[in-house]
Parts: sequence; structure tokens; C-alpha cells
Amino acid sequence: MLSSDPKIDRASAAAAWSFQAIFPMVHHLYYASPRVQFATKPIAPPMRVQVPTRHGAVTCLLYSPPYAVQRAAARRGLLPPVHIAVHGGAFIVRMPEQEDNVARYLASEVGCYVLLPDYLTAPTVRFPVAEQQCYDVYRWASSHGHEHHWDGRRISIGGPSAGAKLAISVVQQALDHGFRVPVALSTENGTVDLARPDALRTSPAARPIVTRDLMALVRSTYFAGTNLRSAAVSPFYEQRLSDFPPTLILTAEFDTLTDEMREFGERLTAAGVPVTYRQFAGVDHGFTHAEPVSVAREALRLIGDHVRTAYAQHA
Repeated sequence: MLSSDPKIDRASAAAAWSFQAIFPMVHHLYYASPRVQFATKPIAPPMRVQVPTRHGAVTCLLYSPPYAVQRAAARRGLLPPVHIAVHGGAFIVRMPEQEDNVARYLASEVGCYVLLPDYLTAPTVRFPVAEQQCYDVYRWASSHGHEHHWDGRRISIGGPSAGAKLAISVVQQALDHGFRVPVALSTENGTVDLARPDALRTSPAARPIVTRDLMALVRSTYFAGTNLRSAAVSPFYEQRLSDFPPTLILTAEFDTLTDEMREFGERLTAAGVPVTYRQFAGVDHGFTHAEPVSVAREALRLIGDHVRTAYAQHA
């Protein structure tokens, strides 16, 4: 069993281990319906690729587009693009397979490779380990495209929940290092303001999925000892928004994280960034992986359209 970061108190660490243990069952019951698999072409099971990072090797699931798509791209003198899908789970869960339906859809309908990194989480580590691992995966994908037959210049990134925050952090770190940013950013029911008072996280639902207790656990584990108003911790306070790529923001009516994401989108728009914003009525956190089917289908279509447009503009 992995050890806990010593700066995370025992009670919080125990709660995080319990959350990790129970999540696979929750995922199986609520977020793994075959009805939210929308790929229309057969996609092979993912390969496992070991990617070196400053915190050790990260196993990534690699989904490939159909061979016919690869051949068609080659005839045009192109390599397929690649999307990095960063899974969620309150910075505690380690389960990249959550993004299987998104990965298969993008590989099938957009014709891109898709990488799902299995980054480290609390209570084993704290901020900024996951952020740095995801950025190192991005840099690796940028520089190893030809050996894996994708275009290292056409990389998009996105994810739901905690994965949205980590995807945004990759953009921030690229700016920190003067490296090219992803061609597109997508976020689904994300979090960007860890400093926001829980009293402001409201929902029309009687029992929203992201509760105040869950946010408290996130702060006391992965973000223990951090400055929550730092832009590296809470991208809501980022001042370089004008340098962000085109951004897709998908939210849910009942999600307690919706307000901060809507406001983040407004800040991006004010900075001149092309933003596509869509709020889905009658659903809560995790809508890209759960029924109703119509919402999940539309959400994945929007993600596909968003990255497809960016790939075309950079071809």
C-alpha cells in the first residue's frame, strides 16, 4: 500500500483512502453505462505507455484512431493530432478508465490519438505533483509524436472535474516555461477556485454530488498547506488569460462548481479568448459519463467539434 504524504493529517488521509476504495463501485453503478459509448467505428483496446516525469513514470492509456483514418491522414501528408484527457476524481481517485467513452468517441469521430494519464493523487502526494506530471506528459507528447505517429504540434487537452483544473494548469505551466500552449482546452464540470467559500457553492438539487464535505476533503488532502488564492492552485486568479487557447466550458445546472466555471469563462472572454460555454439543464456533476444519454451525447459532440476545429486551424 502506498504511504500518505506526511503533511496530510491522519483523519483526512484515512477519508481519502476510503474514497479511493469505494469509487470504482460508484463508477460502475453510475458512470459506466454502455449507453454513453458513442463511437461509431471500432476502436482497439488502449495500449499502456510509460511516460517519464519528474515524479516517476506515469502510465498512460493510449487510444489510437482507426487505421483507415491514419492512412487517409498520411495521404494528405499529415499525422493525426492527439488529445490528452485528464480524468477527474477530487484529486484523490486514480482511475483514467473513467474517460474511456470520451477517448473512444474522439478517436472514432475526430480521428485523433487520445492519452489518459494515470497521475498521482492524494493522500499519497499533494499539490503540485499531479499538475507537474500532467505537464510533463504534455511535453513528452509534444516531442515524441513521430515515433508514435501523431502530430506533436497539434495537441489539445481537457478533462472533467479535477481533470479540468489539471488541464488548465498545463496551459499555465506552458506559459511559465515559454512553451507552446495546447491548440485547444476543454473543461467539463471543472473547478478553478479552491479559495471560494463553500457557502457560495449552491445547487437547486437537494443532494448535489459535489458537497461541501467533499470540497473540504480536497482542501485538507491534495491542497493541504497551500495558498488557495495562488493562481497555480486556483486558476481563477490567473492574470495571463489572454494567452489561453480557445476554450470549451461545459457545466451542469445542479453542479455546485458551475458558478466558478461560468465566471472563469466570462474572464476568459473579457481577455479576448474564444470561449464556447454550455450549461446543461437538469443534470449534475459527471454528466459526460452518465445518463441521460441525450446530454452525454451532446456534451461529447461539443468536445469533438471543439478540438476538431482547432486541429483544422493548425494543420
